Amino acid sequence: MTNEKLTEKRSLAQITRKTYDLNRLFRKADAIARLDKELDNALPSSLKGKFKISGYKDGVLKLVVNSAASATRLKYGQSELINKLRCNSVLRELQSISIKIRPARYKKKLVRKIQPLSNENAQLLTEEAGQTKDEALRDVLLRLATHTNHNSKE
Repeated sequence: MTNEKLTEKRSLAQITRKTYDLNRLFRKADAIARLDKELDNALPSSLKGKFKISGYKDGVLKLVVNSAASATRLKYGQSELINKLRCNSVLRELQSISIKIRPARYKKKLVRKIQPLSNENAQLLTEEAGQTKDEALRDVLLRLATHTNHNSKE
């Protein structure tokens, strides 16, 4: 083979035409992507983009969402949504919607904002530490007193 043939761009149809299973898989993924767009258009604005279609079989549309609150909101408007989706030729036989809740795998890490102590509060902690007999508590109070606005700027 020459380098020209290796770098030649091919369409998805050309690549998958010899492998029936791969071609069928891509067609199914494309159909689900189109139904996802149709679903988003039919959903109320507060729920748009929160649901994904995981399948459609025997009149049951299977949806996946990452929040129980969104699933509950959809349950209340389910009959209206079914009527809207039946306008699509693929979903003409739609009878019910099944919703699965799958929480997001990764949550954003909570960033703690450390608020430094005012100089007055640091002074009070230092005074209390001087009057405390317990050495462990004294050490903790003195360490806390170091977290001031003054020290965070240095």
